[in-house]
Amino acid sequence: MKNVALEKLKNIDILVFGITLFLLIFSVFNIYSASYHEFSNLYIKQIVFVVFSFFVILTTTFLFDYRWLSSVSFYLYGLGIVLLILVKFIGSTVLGAKRWINLGFFQLQPSEVMKSIMIIFSANYISSSKLPISFKDFLKLMLFSVIPFTLIYTQPDLGSGIMLVLPVLVMVFLAGFKLRYIISFMLVFILLSPIVWNHLKDYQKNRILAILNPEADPKGTAYHIIQSKIAIGSGMLTGKGYLQGSQSKYYFLPEQHTDFIFATIGEEWGFVVSFLLLSLYLILSLRIFLIGKTLKDMFGKFICYGVASLIVFQSFVNIAMNLAIAPVVGVPLPFLSYGGTALIMFSFLIGLVLNISYINSKQSFQLYPENIGDY
Repeated sequence: MKNVALEKLKNIDILVFGITLFLLIFSVFNIYSASYHEFSNLYIKQIVFVVFSFFVILTTTFLFDYRWLSSVSFYLYGLGIVLLILVKFIGSTVLGAKRWINLGFFQLQPSEVMKSIMIIFSANYISSSKLPISFKDFLKLMLFSVIPFTLIYTQPDLGSGIMLVLPVLVMVFLAGFKLRYIISFMLVFILLSPIVWNHLKDYQKNRILAILNPEADPKGTAYHIIQSKIAIGSGMLTGKGYLQGSQSKYYFLPEQHTDFIFATIGEEWGFVVSFLLLSLYLILSLRIFLIGKTLKDMFGKFICYGVASLIVFQSFVNIAMNLAIAPVVGVPLPFLSYGGTALIMFSFLIGLVLNISYINSKQSFQLYPENIGDY
């Protein structure tokens, strides 16, 4: 029994597991700091989410076979669409947005579930297609992406919709889709941008304008980003100290435990720790990308590419909006922001990557009988 456990630990990717575990634990400390003065029990809920997420990682890593997802990816896609439609009818409305389904003991956010499903579905579609991927297959995959994007956008949740599509574009690019087609696609989007602008909600337009000229409405649409910049800037090199953030403790910084958790960290831990966090996200994403690059199994390869790109884009966008260089689009910082669905789904994706790495390293080991003597 001991030898089996050691063999499993030997084949797990320690770097991916270690960084994820650190971020999960670190989240509890920062959610407590960001919320204890306003909400007495949020950190307790976060502990429950973290413990459950840890078991999700372990279960997905060791008691699962990612290859099974290939045969059910279309059904998962259908399930995700059904959940997004259900939000329209039975969803809970919070701050004007209808994004959650109340399960009594848990608020499920289908858009977060759909991000993971879309990565799995796209990986299966690409791995089942002739590579390099054709323009026809690209259009089909974009059509499959547009349907959930539209449903998420109308919640309204433009940020999550964008985060759903971006990893798919990266996966398509890495599948050999010709660069000239990607450039053409981007040019079409730029040409259509006036139409897109006219269909944005007023608050979405104001958030974009707030980035360009925050002084125009410092107590309104630009309030979040101004207070976030003050919080991060006041942390300077080493921070004000744990639980000592004035912006957060005196209610200047809104949504400090969700969208603006990075600002809370920047104020209390300073530039050094903030930079280390950025480095950890970069290392985590690069390691997952490299795991995918070494794989011969195309399905596992493109799942890794999708997970790596989702972590990169979502962490970048969240931190960028905290630094007031991107509009506030309401996407959580992976593993650190408060919230159950996002944390659990990111943990599932990490478990999936570890499972892919574990199964493929195990198979590689079995291919070389001469290694048996090492045990």
